[in-house]
Amino acid sequence: MSPPLERDAITISSLQGVLIALAMLVILATWIFAGYQLRQNREQVLDEHKVILQNLSLVVSENINQVLDRTEAFKTLVRLQLSRGELPAAGPLATLMATDPVFTRMTVYSRDGRVLNSTSATNLPRLQQGWQASLSHQRTWPINILPSEALGKSWSVPLAMPINTPGRSDCCLLVLEMDLGYLLNLYQNLQLGRETSIHVLTAQGAELLRAERGGLVTGRSAFDNTVLLKSRLNQGTTRDLHTDNQRYYLGHFAKLERAPLVIAVRQSESEALAGYHRQRNKFLVSVVIITLIAAGGLLWLLRMMHVREVQLRELQQSEQRNMKLLARLRREHEDSVKAASRDHLTGLYNRRLFTELGHSHLAGSKRQGRFAAVCFIDLDRFKAINDTLGHKVGDNLLQEVARRLTDNLRESDIVSRFGGDEFVVMLTAVKQQADVEQKVQRLVDVLAAPYPELEAGGLATSPSIGVAMAPRDGMDIETLIKHADIAMYRAKRGGRAQFRLFDSQDAAQEVSTEELQALIPEAIERGEFQLHFQPRLFLRGYETGGFEALVRWESPQQGLLMPAVFLPLVEQQQLMPALGYQLLRQLAQQLRQWADEGLDILPVALNLSASQINDPTLPGQLRMLIEEYRLTPGWLELEIGDQDLQHLGDQAIRQLRLVSELGVGLVMDDFGSSEEGLQRVSRLPFNCIKLSPALIRHIRNSFDDNVLLSATISVARKMRLRVVAKGVETPDQLVYLKLAGCDEAQGFLFSRAVEEAEVRDYLQTPKRKVKL
Repeated sequence: MSPPLERDAITISSLQGVLIALAMLVILATWIFAGYQLRQNREQVLDEHKVILQNLSLVVSENINQVLDRTEAFKTLVRLQLSRGELPAAGPLATLMATDPVFTRMTVYSRDGRVLNSTSATNLPRLQQGWQASLSHQRTWPINILPSEALGKSWSVPLAMPINTPGRSDCCLLVLEMDLGYLLNLYQNLQLGRETSIHVLTAQGAELLRAERGGLVTGRSAFDNTVLLKSRLNQGTTRDLHTDNQRYYLGHFAKLERAPLVIAVRQSESEALAGYHRQRNKFLVSVVIITLIAAGGLLWLLRMMHVREVQLRELQQSEQRNMKLLARLRREHEDSVKAASRDHLTGLYNRRLFTELGHSHLAGSKRQGRFAAVCFIDLDRFKAINDTLGHKVGDNLLQEVARRLTDNLRESDIVSRFGGDEFVVMLTAVKQQADVEQKVQRLVDVLAAPYPELEAGGLATSPSIGVAMAPRDGMDIETLIKHADIAMYRAKRGGRAQFRLFDSQDAAQEVSTEELQALIPEAIERGEFQLHFQPRLFLRGYETGGFEALVRWESPQQGLLMPAVFLPLVEQQQLMPALGYQLLRQLAQQLRQWADEGLDILPVALNLSASQINDPTLPGQLRMLIEEYRLTPGWLELEIGDQDLQHLGDQAIRQLRLVSELGVGLVMDDFGSSEEGLQRVSRLPFNCIKLSPALIRHIRNSFDDNVLLSATISVARKMRLRVVAKGVETPDQLVYLKLAGCDEAQGFLFSRAVEEAEVRDYLQTPKRKVKL
């Protein structure tokens, strides 16, 4: 590092230290001030509550003094009667006591404790022992307190007043019993807290009563009252410990001058400080926020300084960093290209890269005048192996197949995996067909050999391989793949561990058109035409949305024939309505079988020819099949080709409307193959349009690739039509269709047409995995 940069770095570090110190001082000062402020607030709150307790104790003392004042009236009345030489009459005193809210009974006792007179109707016993000793300690007060045990009662306070009368040596002691219920009524309107209480104590420390939030309580006190009893002050503040809950209570006491009574009011500090604690928490949250803001600001400043320091250091290392960055970008680019062009399980090329490399090699083979061969390989019994032994064994098997293919082919050959158990190989620079057959037979033998290295020892499978030669069977890679797939299907039908070369002749099995035409009527009668089903997937979530039923001719003489071979001949013989009705019935039977098995039925679409559409019996046939097989009409969809619509008359259009009224869905097939498609779709109650493969064939994962396709999908969605794309074969096409708003898709990228046994897997597990 150069000296200027070093000096600059030292300056920045010093400034950082100063900023950190200042920030820490600010934060420390903030917390010191916060602590001081909280302490001041706490003391202020406690002082306020002490004043409240003082006022409450004085109010209670005043109430008790008013009660004591009432005793003077009774004392005067009794002294007057005794001065006349008469015992107080029970009747007048009883009348007076009945109207008094404070006292429940008045009794006059002799000096030895005998009852001289009482307002009570019952005979009262003598005062119990100990009362004279108790009164001897209360001579300094004009009104004394008898122990409640002296009267045998606990729910009253006996107030005793000596009365001296001339001429009577045994007279007298006046006892007024104060009702505690009066005090209950007096204090019940006070808004006492949960931990606030009023205590009425005797000068000796006995607790006569305690008023709490729930009412009056008598019994043992939970406080040590020694301090306030010994105090020479008439009133004062205390801080007492509650012996039960071990909490400190603020208190204020007041001593009465006319009776040996002490009034004490107490409240727990926790209750007194409850509001303070809430305010303290809010205050602390504010201080914490301020602290975090200060710390965050400091960190931001430090980070900005650190960034500048790093930038200064990186000036000297820019070349090295740029080189590392370029190297990393190259590695990432290579990894992304590999990920986009390789199958993640086997490491082989995927469909996309195989197609691109195939185009390049076909061009090279044409210039060199040599052949190229595309081999479509499908593993026999792979689904059963995967289901019985598990996906792990299945994945290991696929990896081992990929290894054997790579080891037994040249570096110039192209090996790929399209998905599932489908592998596609291009043999390049082939001189003659015999070389291809020899190499393919070698692949059959290698792949059919046992796989002892797998966990399931002794596991064996075999390949079915279809071969298409270029340029004989096609000039472009898509056609070669399609023809190799057809040849593979024929090899699989012929038995396991076989390969077949594609035959491009119309008859496909060295049979003439005349022979096929002769076989078709009997084939219809024997039911040799069977339906295969190609799944349609929702592009959102990749769940199965339905199927397209495609017809295949399983001829005993010629094997499996594709529709392009025999359908034109069926049309020429005007047998299409009969075949169409047979296929409709076959589809209805299949739907009913799936429903009886408890499967969730998805819509299945079947193509209609122009002759079927013009058949006036079509609506009646559909109605009869729906009723006979107890079908939900929505399970059926009929596809009408875009080219066929231009030949429909008014009668055919009315028939299609009748079909729609049955609840059967109508789909316009090959939409976009003519210019009048949008005009025709508005004339009939179509539920869906199926895009022509020509519209998506040249998509290369750019939204600008096909403006016409984007506009078509947009217009269809505005017309509330479901849009299905068929012939989807590459990930680029799939990505583009999703971005353009297409609803569903079908094609070799997902699956070829399968037999009805494999459809059950789609119905039981609609969610599919799509490997791009």
